[in-house]
Amino acid sequence: MYDCFADCPCPRCPEQWVAYRECCYFFSRERKDWHSSRESCRAQGAHLLVVNSTSEMDFFQIVYSKSYWIGLKNNTGGGWIWEDGSKLTDTKVLFNSFVQNCATLEDGLIRASSCEIPAPWICEKSLQ
Repeated sequence: MYDCFADCPCPRCPEQWVAYRECCYFFSRERKDWHSSRESCRAQGAHLLVVNSTSEMDFFQIVYSKSYWIGLKNNTGGGWIWEDGSKLTDTKVLFNSFVQNCATLEDGLIRASSCEIPAPWICEKSLQ
């Protein structure tokens, strides 16, 4: 049996990151605007959260209830686009103003927000 506590190179997340499935997640305590949050993730070799599956969405819905920036932005005329370039397809974004072009995840729902509002964020990167 393979023992991860022995002297072997096992995939691990950095300190203060949470492992779930094949990824590591960082939940900031600071608050920044969407663009600064994205830069903070990039500086750590990561990107803002891209939700790829319903199980991933369920994980965040159960564990975290406050509002966090995620890697989803409204591309003028092109709809909502994830950080990885994919389009948001089967999920609705809740918004009430056309100046809300960045997205947060709150209580398992994706909500539009003004990109300039300070909020905490979630970074994501592959398990290393």
